[in-house]
Amino acid sequence: MLEFLTYIKENSKFYNKLWSNSNLDLNTLPIVDQEQFWNANEWSENSLLTSQKRAGVVFKSGGTTGRPKFSIFTKNEWEEFTTIFGKSMDAVLSDGDRVANLFYSGELYASFLFIEKSIEKSSRDTLCFPIAGDTAISEMIKLFKDYEIDVLAGVPTTFMALAEYMLKNDIKLKVKKILFGGEALFEDQLPLLNKAFNQPQIKSVGYASVDAGHLGGSLPTIGSKAHTVLSGTVMQIVDEQGTLINEPNRAGRLLMTNLTRRLMPIVRYPVGDLAEWIEPGKSFNILGRSSEGARVGPVTINRDDIAPLFSKLDAEVNFQLVIKRFEGKDKLLIRFLGELDCNKALDLLYQERGMIKDAVQKEHIAAPEFVKVKELEKNSRTGKLKFVIDERF
Repeated sequence: MLEFLTYIKENSKFYNKLWSNSNLDLNTLPIVDQEQFWNANEWSENSLLTSQKRAGVVFKSGGTTGRPKFSIFTKNEWEEFTTIFGKSMDAVLSDGDRVANLFYSGELYASFLFIEKSIEKSSRDTLCFPIAGDTAISEMIKLFKDYEIDVLAGVPTTFMALAEYMLKNDIKLKVKKILFGGEALFEDQLPLLNKAFNQPQIKSVGYASVDAGHLGGSLPTIGSKAHTVLSGTVMQIVDEQGTLINEPNRAGRLLMTNLTRRLMPIVRYPVGDLAEWIEPGKSFNILGRSSEGARVGPVTINRDDIAPLFSKLDAEVNFQLVIKRFEGKDKLLIRFLGELDCNKALDLLYQERGMIKDAVQKEHIAAPEFVKVKELEKNSRTGKLKFVIDERF
């Protein structure tokens, strides 16, 4: 560990500055501020990376079209990432499974390629069908039938669209297993899925992000929110003051240190979720989004995606993001104090984040709303503003 941290401090200007007054003890190093992290990870003038040699693979990580964010893996890091995650998929795959990969590809998205390669690295004897999530539903169903596909891997919004289409057209499929990832799957979605697919096994495919890497392996015997800590990682849960939580059943921010990544270091990085230990240091439950950002259906939205909108509209406002369930879909509310033309703000949001508009048009999420309020919600104990409130869980 000391050699790993020393290498990063000596070769990354960002971490060198962040750790300038700290001992190289993982438990006491400063927690990364996401906004500062991404400001340092600019493509042209980068102070985060430990080397200017860029060989490997690059993926997009959220952000507006005007300010793209990227995550880079060396060839060896990408290999190790998928190998570790693929091994964890042994918990949800079985010999003989015929797996449709319905995750999304293109435009630097990682999920399709990541799942495809991870399935290949699993020790289970499976047959994989790289269909992709943007394939027309009618074509998906034809492929399921033609090749007797019995396991579907993808995001919940894809499964919900499939289920609605199947029930509307009285289509029956022999799907025994649904593996979801990329977004949460909620209780109010289960009746439709069970009805359309005839009570399939529904399990988390595992927990990962293009920012951080392999965050956790699925623990289907415990529940869909439960995940195990994987090799090559140190997972930590901290309270609002940043103090480590070492007992089960107490919620806090989830931090990740990825010991397999040296080019783009991930050390005490807040992954954006709240969690609680099941068995401290070994397994945990995901409890919803933390203050770093919102995951609305298949779309990730950070505070720094929203703040520039107000500047462009010459509006001085304070705001917070609220995620809720509305008529069976995720919905984003941008609550604000101040004066704002909400219609203009929504139009600008759609311009800046085309994926949000696309998800609304496809009925994957409910339309976002800008909502003027008299008061923003604060933490009752500290009095600090809650940047993100997840009301879905």
